Amino acid sequence: MSTAHIARALSALDEPFVRYKIRLNVSARPPRERELRILRDEIRESVLVRTLLAELDATGRIPLPPSHRWRGAHWVLYMLADLGSAPRDKSLWALRDQACEWLLDPDRPEPICGALEGNALYYLLFLEIDDGRADALAHRLAGRLPKALGHTPAAFGQALTALRGLALHARLRADHTSGDAVARLAEHLLAHHLYQKPDGRPLSADCASLHYPCYEHCDFLFGLKVMADAGHLADARCRAALDLLKSKQLADGSFPAERKHYRVGRVGKGDDSLVDWGRPNRSRPNLHVTCDALGVLHAAGERF
Repeated sequence: MSTAHIARALSALDEPFVRYKIRLNVSARPPRERELRILRDEIRESVLVRTLLAELDATGRIPLPPSHRWRGAHWVLYMLADLGSAPRDKSLWALRDQACEWLLDPDRPEPICGALEGNALYYLLFLEIDDGRADALAHRLAGRLPKALGHTPAAFGQALTALRGLALHARLRADHTSGDAVARLAEHLLAHHLYQKPDGRPLSADCASLHYPCYEHCDFLFGLKVMADAGHLADARCRAALDLLKSKQLADGSFPAERKHYRVGRVGKGDDSLVDWGRPNRSRPNLHVTCDALGVLHAAGERF
């Protein structure tokens, strides 16, 4: 299928996040265009988002630790941003406060890292719900980077989420501290072609597989998505990941989810999700993966 046919077919679907991501990332519509603003409002009212927010109590908070995987305030806000939910949503202020009070608590047991500060930066700024606390999170994360650049799959996941949040902060705030950190993170990740060991093998089988969502993990598609956001997708060292992505495209032009990092329901053993994001199946399309993959390929100037 041609680019136009794939985009047209997906744009005709009822799911607003699909129409939003295709119009934004494949049809290259301006983010502030009226139609995209309307679609973001539709995403906010969708069954998907209402399910993510189903555990809100009367105060507008979720009665779980903010870091609870994947149902706590931090991870719910992360998913709202990744889906493209409406900006400046006052109904999220209590959830934002819950997450930020925890993130900035001097006695917080969790270490400063990309999956926390980086993802928080992204959702505070993308959802336009920052009340001034994003700058403190950005500078704290940027100052932590010398200790955070490892070579394991977990470390690459942290670096990618840090890069995503800091890149948005640097762009919106014209912040040089964040900009310098973005350059260092991007070079660290590109030196490893986003997902490879020095010998060219994947960091792990998981890193070379397609997922949605990635949460705090890394895979090559998420790496490409972050590089597109950060303005580094044209770097030749993204080529191996782009070629791997194209090799996984199905005959109808879509892409599958091959693995997952969540379990559906309230099992209580961690990694619980109220939303079924699409069961892994290498031969069946996944709308979330497809939207992200097509957006990356379009940004890279690839034909698909």
